[in-house]
Amino acid sequence: MDTATLAQLIVSGLTIGCVYSLVGLGFALTLRATELINFAQGELVMLGAFIGLTLLTAFKLPFAVVFFAAIVLTGLCGVLFESALLRPIISRKAPLLNLLIATLGISIALQALAIIIWGREPLPYPELFAGEPVRIFGIVARQQNLWILGLGLSVMAALQYFFKRTMTGISWRAAALDPVTAALYGVNRRRNRALTFGLSAALAGGAGVLIAPLFFASFNLGHSVLVKAFAAAAIGGFGIMGTMAGGLVLGVVETLAAGLVSSEYKNVIMYVILLAILLFFFRPALPAGRSIAEGSKVALVKKSEGLGSWTPVLIVAGGLWLALALVADTYALRILNLAVIFSIAVLGLQLIVGYTGQFSFGHAAFFGVGAYTAALLAVKLKLPFIVTFPMGGLAAAVMGLLVAPILRLTGHYLAIATLAMGEIIFLLINNLKGITNGAYGLYGIPMPGFWIWKIDGDEGFFILASLVMFAVLFLLDRLTESRFGRSLVAVRENELAASVCGIDATRQKVVAFVIGTACAGLAGALYAHYMAYINPENFTFVTSVEMVTMVVIGGLGSMLGGIIGSLVVVMLPEYLRAFADYRLIVYGGMLIFFMLFLPGGLMDLVRRVLALRVKRTTVDAHAATPVKP
Repeated sequence: MDTATLAQLIVSGLTIGCVYSLVGLGFALTLRATELINFAQGELVMLGAFIGLTLLTAFKLPFAVVFFAAIVLTGLCGVLFESALLRPIISRKAPLLNLLIATLGISIALQALAIIIWGREPLPYPELFAGEPVRIFGIVARQQNLWILGLGLSVMAALQYFFKRTMTGISWRAAALDPVTAALYGVNRRRNRALTFGLSAALAGGAGVLIAPLFFASFNLGHSVLVKAFAAAAIGGFGIMGTMAGGLVLGVVETLAAGLVSSEYKNVIMYVILLAILLFFFRPALPAGRSIAEGSKVALVKKSEGLGSWTPVLIVAGGLWLALALVADTYALRILNLAVIFSIAVLGLQLIVGYTGQFSFGHAAFFGVGAYTAALLAVKLKLPFIVTFPMGGLAAAVMGLLVAPILRLTGHYLAIATLAMGEIIFLLINNLKGITNGAYGLYGIPMPGFWIWKIDGDEGFFILASLVMFAVLFLLDRLTESRFGRSLVAVRENELAASVCGIDATRQKVVAFVIGTACAGLAGALYAHYMAYINPENFTFVTSVEMVTMVVIGGLGSMLGGIIGSLVVVMLPEYLRAFADYRLIVYGGMLIFFMLFLPGGLMDLVRRVLALRVKRTTVDAHAATPVKP
């Protein structure tokens, strides 16, 4: 590669790096001010891109005017989201995971709104700079790239001036450093938080206008920059100047990796760099502790007894459940089968998130590992289901053990690390064409079968999957009721105190993670044999988000809640198909509603109803008791 080509790659990298810096600055601001990762940041990038496209095509405004107009409009959206949706949750001192899920709800709703207004097809930006490329010191650069660089660097310079030279910016920095002391000096925390979300959204909107001319304006534009922008912030230590530099460096590394190595593996290289940075620079030196005055780290269902006290009820309910195979139609059975498959994976995720308190946004990757392992063994080696099924779980468990070092991270860093790890596994599945057949996927996967039982329909598969689900539910319930389960709760609530009491916190988290990933692998094996065809798109980040949603809606810390959440999340979109694309707005709104009014999930609602009924029965009994004279 000659020097001129290398220089052009660097210029292109700086261009895309400006976008990463702007979005990464949004992450850095919200993380420093509120300790929250805003997963709607990517959709705000998308919103800015579509707003810019509309202003360009409908009003024929200059590009610079469109850029700053998009910044203002998306900034106002950020303030609106904070005041109307997130502030009520924050005011209730909700656990961090609830806020993360609320931002995911906003993300889903924004995507649906974009699809309704602008459609599903990617839309190209109009030709903005038709002039000849500019030659600077022998380097040929397109005018478009220079405009993007100029506008992006201008916004970064203005932001740096704002935080260094204005009283509002200085007070923001003081509140981010020590909110209690800053409040004593009169800094309004609520106004500061609204400013944070407004600036974060404005930066994302500006980034959307800059990146869309390089690609297209589409409803999934934001996801492509989400993790990389967080990596830029991590490289810069979540400081303002550091994030600016980190984004530029990351953009250059990405373009050089594509030019010198392979465009197929450039994102793998990026995510590996992110994981290395997180593990080397953001791993806590000591286990996390907390004050006894603080609430639980997750909004848990109050747990009094295990499944044992409900055995008669559960036996009857299980029999009625299996009887659905006789009365449900084919369409309903297919949805139920998918819900049961996902519930097995979610039971494992419940152990990881609900009991151990680890944020995992890469669970779909292990689901995919189990699916591809079972499919390859069945299709390539012609092995029976009795072999492929446990091997799917074993392969996922081994993969979980291999990536276990990321469990040394905590909180947001662990969430992003699991997300990056899931993306790496997805990209490897997609790019190892000689093994996985790449994007074409694997087909011809046989239905499950045993020596005396050959399953050839939805009814038989429903019975098999339900039996597996009941077995996993029983074993995990026994596990969580044991001394091991109690140690997981201790680690979740106060890792430092648990370590002082002699609990090997790292070992407990690794064991729980491996068991959880094994459940995902078993579910993946069932999924592959049931669907008969799989491809990498079945195991994306979106699937991981759906699984986390199932856990939260069902109720964190409740195994039965995980099953209920799976049924709701799988079945609800199917029965909302009459609303077409509007169903996603309902779905996103439902997540926000749960985080606002039912942070403990559906199982917590059941508990409240039962407690109220018991209370009324007790009151009636006392009222009916005659008073002795």
